[in-house]
Amino acid sequence: MPTSHDNLLTPTEREAAQLLVTLAWRLDGGQVVSTDQMLARLCAIPTNDVAMASIVLLREVARSVAPVLQRPSVEILDHFRVWLVGRAGAGR
Repeated sequence: MPTSHDNLLTPTEREAAQLLVTLAWRLDGGQVVSTDQMLARLCAIPTNDVAMASIVLLREVARSVAPVLQRPSVEILDHFRVWLVGRAGAGR
C-alpha cells in the first residue's frame, strides 16, 4: 500500500485537500476573510475528488495523533464517527 500522498491523490484531489486544510486552519483561527472565495473554488472541484481528499486527510489526521493519544488510528476514526452521529442527533 502506498504511503506517499503523492501516490494517493490526483492533482485535482490534492488541490481539494489543500483547500480543505487551509479552510479549516483559517476557520479555526477565526480568519474568515476570503473563505467565500476558497469555498467557491472547492465547490468547483468534482465531488468525488473532494471526497477522496477528505478521506486521505482524515486518515492522515488519525495516524498523526495516534502516537500522541496512545490509541490506534482506527479508534480515533471511530471517535470521529461517534462524534458525527451525536452531532446529527443534536440537530434534529
